[in-house]
Amino acid sequence: MNTYDDGYTDGELAAITGLPARRAMARASMADQYDDLYAQGYSDGYLNATAVNAALRQSGKAAR
Repeated sequence: MNTYDDGYTDGELAAITGLPARRAMARASMADQYDDLYAQGYSDGYLNATAVNAALRQSGKAAR
């Protein structure tokens, strides 16, 4: 079981479902007390999904 990957997936899903960044980082902070790899994965997944979404939106605007 790889807790980093589990956290990464949860972070991606949080970003996709529109969880505000403040709440996502609060969740990662709380998780860090119990499992630092999960918390790091959660933060990385959230930030990556947010960056990918922003890039897709930007490229869509440029194509118009």
